Amino acid sequence: MPDKPKQSNASAPKPKRRKLDIWNKIAVGVLSLFLVGCISVFFILVNIINDPEGMRFSQDGLSTLSNSRIFDGAGNLIFEFGDEIREDVTYDQIPQSLVDAFLSIEDSRFFDHNGFDLPRFMAAGIANLRSGGFSQGGSTLTMQMIDNAFTKNQEEKLENEGKYNKLTQLKLKIQEIYLALIAEQSISKEDIFDFYVNRIWFGSGGNTRGVQKAAKYFFNKDVSELNLGESAFLAGAINAPYNYNPLNNRNSTENDFLKAATNRRNTTLQLMLQHGYITEEEYELAKNTRLEFQLQTNLEVQIDPNAAYIEQVMQETRTLTGQDPAVIPMDIYTALNQDVQKQADEICNGNVIPFPNEAFDVGFAVVDNASGEVIAVGPGRNYHNDTNLDTSTRAQQPGSSMKPLLAYAPAFDILGWSTKHTVQDVAKDYWHSGTNLRNSDGRYQGNMSLQDALGVSKNTTAAATMVELSTKTGYEYWQDYCRKLGYDEKVAANFNDQYVIGGSNMYASPIQQASAYSTFANKGQHIDAHRIRKVVRRSDQVEIASNAQTNEVISEQAAFMISTLLEKVVTGGYNNFNQILQSSYPVYAKSGTSDWENYGLQYGIPSGVIKDEWSCAYTSQFSVAVWSGYTDQYRQQGYYIDMAQLNQATAFHIAHYLLDYCQQYGDYHAIERPDGVSDYKGGYIKTEFLNQGDSSSASTTYDAQTACAYQGGTWDDEAGICITKQEENTDQTACEGSGGSWDNGACSCPDGYELNGNACQAVQEEEEKPDDSEQAAIDECINNGGTYYDGVCTYPPVDDPNQGENTGGTDVPETETGGGDNPGSNTGGGTDVPPGLIFPQFRGIFNLFSWL
Repeated sequence: MPDKPKQSNASAPKPKRRKLDIWNKIAVGVLSLFLVGCISVFFILVNIINDPEGMRFSQDGLSTLSNSRIFDGAGNLIFEFGDEIREDVTYDQIPQSLVDAFLSIEDSRFFDHNGFDLPRFMAAGIANLRSGGFSQGGSTLTMQMIDNAFTKNQEEKLENEGKYNKLTQLKLKIQEIYLALIAEQSISKEDIFDFYVNRIWFGSGGNTRGVQKAAKYFFNKDVSELNLGESAFLAGAINAPYNYNPLNNRNSTENDFLKAATNRRNTTLQLMLQHGYITEEEYELAKNTRLEFQLQTNLEVQIDPNAAYIEQVMQETRTLTGQDPAVIPMDIYTALNQDVQKQADEICNGNVIPFPNEAFDVGFAVVDNASGEVIAVGPGRNYHNDTNLDTSTRAQQPGSSMKPLLAYAPAFDILGWSTKHTVQDVAKDYWHSGTNLRNSDGRYQGNMSLQDALGVSKNTTAAATMVELSTKTGYEYWQDYCRKLGYDEKVAANFNDQYVIGGSNMYASPIQQASAYSTFANKGQHIDAHRIRKVVRRSDQVEIASNAQTNEVISEQAAFMISTLLEKVVTGGYNNFNQILQSSYPVYAKSGTSDWENYGLQYGIPSGVIKDEWSCAYTSQFSVAVWSGYTDQYRQQGYYIDMAQLNQATAFHIAHYLLDYCQQYGDYHAIERPDGVSDYKGGYIKTEFLNQGDSSSASTTYDAQTACAYQGGTWDDEAGICITKQEENTDQTACEGSGGSWDNGACSCPDGYELNGNACQAVQEEEEKPDDSEQAAIDECINNGGTYYDGVCTYPPVDDPNQGENTGGTDVPETETGGGDNPGSNTGGGTDVPPGLIFPQFRGIFNLFSWL
């Protein structure tokens, strides 16, 4: 056996490793980064697609096997989606011209792609990079179908949660692409086209959707009968349905909707020619056809008293569920009171309260205090002709109706005030604007009670209170306070002290004001205004309850205390229109007006005249807020509220009627006095502040001449009146300013007044001046909250905790005071209303209407 070969002890030489040159290293690095990037993108996409809170494709979300239904507060069916809102058609019923029009302007490669058109999407992406936004979506018809059925609802849900931003937009777009790819694998192209055109809005009225309803609405014909020009118009309109609705010219002069619609139709026709769907001859014929001659709309409108409430419910449902009730079958249970809503509709139709003219409009809402539920709305006089104009949800400047909400009620909690607090009505530049803040009556009255300041609606005292409050707490407190009261986020975020008189950026809708005032009757608790009690999805019986939040805005004690003052606003004899609300049950109310200042000059509206008038009132059961005035359409034509319209007090009569009518659905009683409230000097104070007492404003002597100088006027010793700088000190001015009538160089005074020079002066009996000892007794009595008469000082009894019945208030003698929210009244606010600067008839001198 041969020997094994001997192994050498020397190790074999190691092979040399090949070194990578620099270019190979770069290539490896780039490939590695690309691989890592692809893997990362893959996992990101998977994560987005599988987001548990993201969208899911379901054919149930596209088809409506059963209709959504809406029920009123008593459980009665009031509305069912179906033929009333949509009438589906099949692909075979749709004319080829309409299909071609949609493909030309929306998705020319619809029948070729798989739901996602990459070239179109990349072109849109490049456009977005250039613009820095997402205005170009690059969506196919399939993606638009997904957008209408799923994405829009998800966007609205995220917006309401405050989570909608550029990143979530990108995530939704990715999910939309994915669902479009799934849809293309699940249903045919023809079905996708059907789903799309049967559910989009073309601008037709009455909440109708789909191409069949649009054909009936605009041309009064079946979709199968549409010609080329009509098809091009409908296909082009979906990009901006409202702006391209030529019928909007009936109700608006601001824009030429017919011209815009015609141009859009012609653009669609041009694209159809470009893609080879029509010939040059067909293009020219359709292009030169007058669209207004093709319109054959049926202008008869089916009047449903519940229409505005239903539309608000639909919007609230989308917000609450993230789904569209017109697409997803639901049972929606609401708080609607059909009887009250019927009365609201009758009011808007002018069948209950007369209106000053045909252009004058109103908007109002009724809220249940204990639940925060909106039981009825008044959408205005033109809602049934233009459903985009709902004055119950449209924000207006609320004027002095903000004073109890922002200044006086919180002062009881934060500053420790009593209801007998003394405030100072003095001229001061509270807003640092270079001008002293004016009152509606043009007067400054020095020391006055909080009740009187609220009763005659002094701007200065409210401003001083607001400044003191915001200085003590900081603005963030009040921003959050406004959010808790239910005002829009934009309004809350921009809070400033001028909000207290309804100025600056303070805007509120009637629904928001009624909801805010319900806080006073609900023990200081504010429940978000809502109409929906619950929603039940019919496909799986999933129940979604209302998400209305409850917030403590003020204490229960403060709510009671402000109510005692607002009851006096109605019954205290201030003659500020709130007395119209007096009934056999307690009513609590505050009025408000806003003026045009100089902004109306561009429309030919005089400077300083009234723009808005409000009545906000509540009982123990319901709150009502009524706005009255003119919508933008008429404001731009020069309409404003003149003195005759103001004195008609339309808003107050509507509020009174609604509260009276609603009494059958509630147990009206006085707001009950809670624990934690103590008697104090004939009024009330929170018990926690009882020991320290109410540090009222320092006492000052009221001096009419000094007050005149404060307001920039000149005191006329002979006439005993203040002449402001903007008025010339002429004989006629003195006469008319003091309430007289000037005729051919002579001044005539009304009954009870006599001519003093060239001004009217009230006939007064000479009074004996008290001696020094009696004067000291008078001063001591008044300083301690008493009333001095005929040598005797009496103190008022503590008001009954239940505030009694509002059956007419107290008999009030005529005084030389006026003001408040009623520039036309000639009497003051009770026996303890402080003396005024000028007689009430002198109001003609002043700009009356600055933030009442």
